[in-house]
Amino acid sequence: MSAPTSTNNLLEIEQLSVCFGGLQALDRVNLSINEGEILGLIGPNGAGKTTLFNVITGLTAPSHGKLRWQGNSLAGKKPEQICRLGLARTFQNLRLFRELSCINNLQVAMGSNNRRAALELLALVQLQEKADAAAASLAYGDQRKLEFARALATKPKLLLLDEAAAGMNPIEKQDLQALVQRVRCQFKITILIIEHHVPLMMQLCDRLAVLNFGRCIALGSPEQVRRDPLVIEAYLGSQR
Repeated sequence: MSAPTSTNNLLEIEQLSVCFGGLQALDRVNLSINEGEILGLIGPNGAGKTTLFNVITGLTAPSHGKLRWQGNSLAGKKPEQICRLGLARTFQNLRLFRELSCINNLQVAMGSNNRRAALELLALVQLQEKADAAAASLAYGDQRKLEFARALATKPKLLLLDEAAAGMNPIEKQDLQALVQRVRCQFKITILIIEHHVPLMMQLCDRLAVLNFGRCIALGSPEQVRRDPLVIEAYLGSQR
């Protein structure tokens, strides 16, 4: 968590709202993501975290508000256009090419048959020995690692991780924390991460944003968020 961050805003979210029928999934969210930081997004189930990811990556259209990437509007852009701009993500529900090998999954994301580059990414997530195994044959934790590597294969400037530690045991979560920190430093990228494991987020992130009922109720350092009365009431509870 000690790597320096820039004051340059990569992504600016202004008064962002999303309505699904009568459901207000996001309600006037304001958030800026600074270049080089690890920003965590926490909150109860149904708070709007994945919806926010979906809006950022073009899968869901906002009902109101603005998104600016490096000062330019993302309005109307399709997911593949947003990916080419330098935003990549993983999904809460894995979306690997299950019948393809691990290395082929990365080569598709890279748009290249460069086996050496793909192997380097697999080595980063400790899957190099399973390069030619089908993605479907991997254990769940390894499938999460593969999706992480596949997102990196697109060479993003901003990496969005949706519940990257889901289903992992404590040792795997520690390994994930080290991996995210190493990737931030090695690839010089910015990371936005959703995760329900609060102790992990407190250790990993430079800043935390807390959503509750679609609203951003707190934003600050992990220590500031941990002490925020609204956060304690809405989410952390006995984890104080």
